[in-house]
Amino acid sequence: MRGCFVLLAMAAVGLAADPAQEFTSNVKPLLLQNCAACHNPAAAGGPAPFLKAANVADMDKSRGLWRNVATQLRNRTMPPRDSKLAEEDRIRIAAWIEGQLRSTACNTGDFAGPAVTRRLNRREYHNTIRDLLGVDYEVTAILPADGTGGAGFDTNGETLYIPALLLERYMEAAQQILDRVIVTPPVNKTFDLQSPVSIPIYLEGPYDLTASYESPRETEVRLAVKVDGAEVGSFAKYIRRINSARPIPGPAIVRMQVNLNRGTHTLSLEPAATAEGLKLVSLTVSQRSEAPSPEKRASHYRLFGLEPYEQPGQARKAAQRMLESFLPKAFRRPLQAGEVDRFLAMYDRAAGRGDPFEERMKLVLRTVLVWPDFLFRIESKHNEPGIYPLSQHELATRLSYFLWATSPDEKLLRLAEDGRLQDAKVLTEQVDRMLDDPRSRKFYNSFMGQWLGTQDVGGRVVPLLTELQSYYTPDTAADLRAQPVLLLDRIVGENRSLLELLTADYTHLTKRLAKFYQMDEKGLIDAEFRLVQWPDNKRAGLLGLGGVLALTSRYKETSPVLRGAWALDTLLGTPVPPPPPDVPELKNDGPAKKTSMREKLAAHRANPTCSACHRLMDPIGFGLENFDWMGRWRDKQDNGSPVDADGELPSGEKFTTPQELRTALMSRKSEFVGNLTARMMGYALGRSLQDGDDCTVQRIAQALEKDGYRGRTLIREIVLSLPFRNTQGGASVQSEPTLSKRPLSISEINARKQDASSHNNLVKDKVVPKR
Repeated sequence: MRGCFVLLAMAAVGLAADPAQEFTSNVKPLLLQNCAACHNPAAAGGPAPFLKAANVADMDKSRGLWRNVATQLRNRTMPPRDSKLAEEDRIRIAAWIEGQLRSTACNTGDFAGPAVTRRLNRREYHNTIRDLLGVDYEVTAILPADGTGGAGFDTNGETLYIPALLLERYMEAAQQILDRVIVTPPVNKTFDLQSPVSIPIYLEGPYDLTASYESPRETEVRLAVKVDGAEVGSFAKYIRRINSARPIPGPAIVRMQVNLNRGTHTLSLEPAATAEGLKLVSLTVSQRSEAPSPEKRASHYRLFGLEPYEQPGQARKAAQRMLESFLPKAFRRPLQAGEVDRFLAMYDRAAGRGDPFEERMKLVLRTVLVWPDFLFRIESKHNEPGIYPLSQHELATRLSYFLWATSPDEKLLRLAEDGRLQDAKVLTEQVDRMLDDPRSRKFYNSFMGQWLGTQDVGGRVVPLLTELQSYYTPDTAADLRAQPVLLLDRIVGENRSLLELLTADYTHLTKRLAKFYQMDEKGLIDAEFRLVQWPDNKRAGLLGLGGVLALTSRYKETSPVLRGAWALDTLLGTPVPPPPPDVPELKNDGPAKKTSMREKLAAHRANPTCSACHRLMDPIGFGLENFDWMGRWRDKQDNGSPVDADGELPSGEKFTTPQELRTALMSRKSEFVGNLTARMMGYALGRSLQDGDDCTVQRIAQALEKDGYRGRTLIREIVLSLPFRNTQGGASVQSEPTLSKRPLSISEINARKQDASSHNNLVKDKVVPKR
């Protein structure tokens, strides 16, 4: 995954080709010099005894520990800041360790990785509710955004836990969802008012109160209305006698409206002290409600097989039958013994207090929707070491959430019930079927948006600015987000080469995007994407898309560093370490002198602490200088001077235009494909990749190369891979001793990099700053 970093570092510092010689001659001596004070190899019980490795073969005995050594070096968390380890040596050693571990990954035997138990993320929750209950519930209003972990995706179980507050949100969401699905009969009850009355309210909203009373004399009557002891309004009416010889015939009627929340409430009417002889007769509570919409009637019928307000003949048996059908779909697995009875106990509780059938079922289904088997994707764990195949239903769930971000459909569940889904031929057929289904767009959109970072264009990054509204609007931002998604959609849909992500001479445009790119708008309309050829070779692939180029810039200023770091990390799998905290900032030139970005960075690279990373990042960024801060083409800089896009990679490739840069990057296609494979594997597995996964990544990359790097081949190979179809039993490979509590994940490394805003204003969070 970090092959490019290794190759560039080797080219830069001339590493020896023989791993054994490099370890004994360079790596081990430098580590001893800088780490032995704390990690003394002669000590009996010292921390993290990685220095006890006598030769390169010993690294295989504690691979997790050596992986952590590389991570700590790259993060600059070890050795301590007072160490004299040079920056180039730090990067060189980290790159060598990672390369050595990767090249020997298949020496350790089969590896499937741990079973994954994780919560549904927001997208998956939304889609699962939609497919289960037919409700398009907007979750962003109630559920917080998901974090990202591992390879930087919101599918990673490391961040998908449930704090107490989130569980409360899920309970609230479940109630709102069921209120939209199930039609509850409106309340219309009359009570004798000799004492306060208690009434259950099932739907929040306005309710009409109608009170009747008798009065022996002509008087003005005021009745205070109290809900749970608190006055919410009053009735007032002037009562006239018909004549002086007899009382008013029949009771008087007064009405008012109150808003009531869900729950059981105590209602009371209390007359004023002057109302002598007043006799309260009755109180009627009726719900103000409209007839259910056709959509809600359909949802209600789909769930119960009954029209709204229609009652089943044997209510409890009807509830049981419904649960026997509903629970396997909700839990994505067959029912367990006694499972239905557990939920029927909730039904009985609601029936015992007199709730109508619909509200009894709401209570039961609300419990189902916050049950761990619904909210979590649970996979069986095995204590004994070994490789264990996923159950049929666990595999169906993995596959469905990978490609559709929702629960398995009837076809997958039927294959799982028949025990056929682990068959490689059947599994391949299902991958093709699912990729041909429109629901696969969920995968393309989620994967590309998170991998590239373009999902935030128009929001957190590249915000909408008034001064750009002539060519950059909310709709334009949405189109920019869609462009890379449509690119992957075409590549996989037509089984084209994944290398077109770097080289595609075509794109998908709307009329407003053509305006953004300053192209001919003829034949295009705003609301519809059309496949078009780029008019020249200035743009191609992902590095020609405005969304990518804009998110790697700052306000009104391109950033060769951000663009170079993005290309290294996102495309080639080479995360750039965060800048050292003690590097001084470059001062602004002031009005008297204008120093170009190239000159600033040349001075910056003169600092030995900075040069190692900037020699990797800066040239790639310079090769993209023909694109301005919004990703539009330019031949001249803002000061009128011609754009200088010259660059040279440490490995020797030179370029003077974006086209030549793409050619240079294509010479690293194996690193690009390996990184893409690892990213998609991390997304599919829902976990961080471990050392043992490197072998699978290499095998998939080799299969891709043999098949011309075809898009469907990548997805098929991931699904057919050992880690996707199996889990690892016994202790995790990550249980080896570490240098700290745990290594930083890739996302944490990126977060540190983004937070380093003091580093010469060169490495910042990718948010266009406010003016």
